[in-house]
Amino acid sequence: MKISIKNYYQPTPKKMRKIGDALLGSSQFLTGYSIVMDEKYLAFTCIAIGTIGKFMTNFFVEEEEPNDKGFT
Repeated sequence: MKISIKNYYQPTPKKMRKIGDALLGSSQFLTGYSIVMDEKYLAFTCIAIGTIGKFMTNFFVEEEEPNDKGFT
C-alpha cells in the first residue's frame, strides 16, 4: 500500500476502508457519550479524530504487482 495526495479518487483498499469505518463508528459512539456526560472538549476531539481518520484513508491505494511475464 502506498499513500499519496493524488490517490484520493482511486479505489480505497478494503483493509483501509474497514479501519476508517471502525474509527468513524467508535468516534461517533464516544461523541454521544461525551455529549451525555457534558464533556464538550472530548466530544469535539472525538468528532475531529473520526472525521479526519476516515478522510485520510482515502489517500491509500494498493500497489500494483510487477508483471513477471514481461507483458505491459
